[in-house]
Amino acid sequence: MTTNGFKLISEEFIDDISSNVKIFEHEKTKARLMAVENDDDNKVFGIGFRTPPHNSTGVAHILEHCVLNGSRKFKTREPFMDMLKTSLQTFLNAMTFSDKTIYPIASRNDKDFHNLMDVYLDAVFFPAVRTKKEIFLQEGWHYELKDKDDKLSYKGVVYNEMKGAYSSKDTIMYQEFAKGLFPDSIYGNESGGYPYDIPSLSYEEFVGFYDKLYHPSNSFIFIYGDMNTDEQLKFIDEEYLSHFEEDEIDSKIEIQKDFDKERDYNVSYSISSDEDPKNKDMLIYGVRSGFKYDPVDALTNSIIRDTLFENDGSPLKLALLESGIGEDIDGLYTDGMEMGLGLVAINTTKDKKDEFKNIIEDELKKIVKGGIDSKKIEAAINKMEYNIREAENFATKGIIYFINCLDTWLYDKDPTLSFKFEDVLSKIREKIGTDYFEKYIEEKILNNPNKVIISLEATPGMNMEKDKEVDKKLQEYKESLSEKELEELLEQNRVLEKFQNSEDSEEEKNTIPKLKLEDIERKVLEIPTEELKKDNHVVLYHDLFTGKINYITLAFDLDWADKEDIQYIALLSDMLTKVSTKNHSYKDMETELFLKTGGIDTSLSTIVDYKDPKKYYKKFRVSSKAIGEKSKDMFELIEDVLLGSKFDDRARMKELISQILINLENQILSHGHSIAILRTQSYQSQVGMFNDMIGGVSYYDFVRDLNKNFDDKFEELKKKLVEVQEKTFNQNKLILNVTTDREEFERVEKEGEEFIKNLSNKELPSVNLVFDLEKKNEGITSSSNVNYVAKSFTFDPDEFEFNGSMFVISSMLSLTYIYNSIRAQGGAYGCGMGISESGTVHMYSFRDPNVKNTVDVYNSVADYLRNLKLSKEELSSFIIGSLNKFNPPLTNMQKGQVALTMYLSGKTTEDLNRNLKEALETKMEDFEKVADLIERAMKEDYTATIGNNEKIKEDGEVFKEIRPLNK
Repeated sequence: MTTNGFKLISEEFIDDISSNVKIFEHEKTKARLMAVENDDDNKVFGIGFRTPPHNSTGVAHILEHCVLNGSRKFKTREPFMDMLKTSLQTFLNAMTFSDKTIYPIASRNDKDFHNLMDVYLDAVFFPAVRTKKEIFLQEGWHYELKDKDDKLSYKGVVYNEMKGAYSSKDTIMYQEFAKGLFPDSIYGNESGGYPYDIPSLSYEEFVGFYDKLYHPSNSFIFIYGDMNTDEQLKFIDEEYLSHFEEDEIDSKIEIQKDFDKERDYNVSYSISSDEDPKNKDMLIYGVRSGFKYDPVDALTNSIIRDTLFENDGSPLKLALLESGIGEDIDGLYTDGMEMGLGLVAINTTKDKKDEFKNIIEDELKKIVKGGIDSKKIEAAINKMEYNIREAENFATKGIIYFINCLDTWLYDKDPTLSFKFEDVLSKIREKIGTDYFEKYIEEKILNNPNKVIISLEATPGMNMEKDKEVDKKLQEYKESLSEKELEELLEQNRVLEKFQNSEDSEEEKNTIPKLKLEDIERKVLEIPTEELKKDNHVVLYHDLFTGKINYITLAFDLDWADKEDIQYIALLSDMLTKVSTKNHSYKDMETELFLKTGGIDTSLSTIVDYKDPKKYYKKFRVSSKAIGEKSKDMFELIEDVLLGSKFDDRARMKELISQILINLENQILSHGHSIAILRTQSYQSQVGMFNDMIGGVSYYDFVRDLNKNFDDKFEELKKKLVEVQEKTFNQNKLILNVTTDREEFERVEKEGEEFIKNLSNKELPSVNLVFDLEKKNEGITSSSNVNYVAKSFTFDPDEFEFNGSMFVISSMLSLTYIYNSIRAQGGAYGCGMGISESGTVHMYSFRDPNVKNTVDVYNSVADYLRNLKLSKEELSSFIIGSLNKFNPPLTNMQKGQVALTMYLSGKTTEDLNRNLKEALETKMEDFEKVADLIERAMKEDYTATIGNNEKIKEDGEVFKEIRPLNK
């Protein structure tokens, strides 16, 4: 059967995802298309290409950025940003993987969905970058030279993004793992771009890569949700695919040749120049273990990694930690057709490599001989089953389905296999109790010649030396230029700057499809909530369909906590489920968790009072989920974790402190903007200081001190953890938040009440917690090659009243002036601003080569607002672009969590409706009012930067003090 140029290859209703799945082939071009039809109003479109990279210049990644910067029909400088500003998108992004590049969008509005699909199809098939080199220079890399006497440097968005990525140990160890396993394959290359290789990519090579691979014959098109499939096919064919002919595309991915023997070698990686390299090496053991397009093999691979390497009861992780090899052990995997399976020892020494390998293989031999505990296998399967069934609890689940189906589709296998998970799970469960997993270990790991043993040696200042060498070569290159060549380079920079500063013409703006306010369904988020008041606690119930998965959150009150308690409570949260309890050894805890539940998560949070921003509430949250009758087991396990956890195992406590510190360091180096924002807010507000103490630089300093002085502090630590444990888990002021089906609620409530009876009901006096605040304005130096620059201010609630128009204004600034100045012109990977309902304004940059220049942009935002002139149509577009904040896509589990936060803050649906009305009525006078607020805020000058040692010192005038992260 042929429909609108597409031949129907197969059609099948798949119960596992409650969808009718149709597979098509475009007759003229052989483009592949999948339609997943169901009643989900959050519709998804995606197009992907097989893009194997044959070097590490990042060509696929740079292309992903560039094609969205203008096209045949959509002629503004950045249609992608225009749609972010003005559409009701629920997802809008693009992603580069090791062998594919995908462009997914989603929207709940039919007209908006069509507009976004049109923009993306035109972008990938008719991009402006093929003839407009400035786009490549901005997004990829260019020689930066504004004046002939300036130093020559490299700049580019992807260049700086990857410099930031390679400041993280995680990126380095994963890439070295892939390079080791796939030395002759595309999977050994860095598809994102290795920073020191990116500048070897020429524009001509870049365009050639596009011309070769961005063709319908190499495309994979995906549509999902409640839509008319025939209409979509007609549009895709008539507007796009019919304009092309079938072509032979060489995008084949060659399989890595087998090794004759295992590979064993050493490499170096960079740490900060002022960091002690002692015990900072990493050791990697890994094998090539099969092909991702075999779902049973792929799931087995994940189960083996989880069971043997990753959780705290894993036999290999335990054996390595107990031997003293490494402060943490983690599992590794690769992304692509061929799977890598391995593990890494973090914070060790390279001379332990032989011992590392021997312990792993001796332990594996024992496992093969004695068998794996079947309970551990079953728990790992349960864990993955929750993840698969819930589509990773991602609200726009069609995006997850698109990515997952490419695990087979991209390699010319059945694209529906990832949707038929019941069959795969059943096949895997049938193997429990057999020798299947032991034989897998023997064949895929122990007797596998395709193996690597790698040591990564920590080398202080290695990147700084590389940067000096790059700088030297750049200056030598500059000196080699003739006067004519130098002028041509200066002219290239002038042309690029003119391109970046140019305003789109009205004619160009009019090419961008826009919604009108009358196209918008004016709905705010409404979550059913029933409040049941008990003697000393509250039960909140949200009657939402969950497929008999019972989601619960316990919110414990922390009003009793004093200054000396706070960080121990945060540490308690990080340790629960990882220490032994009254009933379970920590070695068995994860098995118990996933046999009976979908996991237990703990966290601290602060919620500002919506009506009185001077007040905030401190809560310790415990969240879990269980299917049907297992909810009783869930509460019993929560009780054991909360009341029965023990902190007297010195060796285990030392391990955990080290692991928590490593995780904090990774978070700071990979998401330093959020940590920098917390730091600025700690200088100026009580809630800001509290948040920094439980999850920011203050908490990092606290954990680092415990790690450094563990032996001296262990007894005090143990005592304090027991003390805060006894006080935290108290039934007074407790909230039990339940999200489930109506028929499940009665049982869950009854079981929850039984649990609550066993908690202490001791009355604890409230503490008036007041911190001494200090404007430190720190530059915090690290091993990072880039910077995270933040500036913020908290208004006095007596002088500030939040208005819904501020959502519009902050969104507009993030996507226009701040974006253009800091990302497009400044080369940072990301940036933005926000104005919270409690009166905090913050601005930030992400993987930014600059410091002072970025702060100067923040300081000029008020002037930009005062000089801003928007037409009525432009203002309407910005209003529309901000409206998703009032009714975001959420899973039912997420709705329950949001409802709890709203309840605690006192925010109501009526408040949301009022803010929506204010946003819809935004006027230019609102921009002027906010300009005055922002000007005052920036003059107050609360700033912090986490980043590159040299750059922070170079721009030292920005800071009151400069300190190393690991002081």
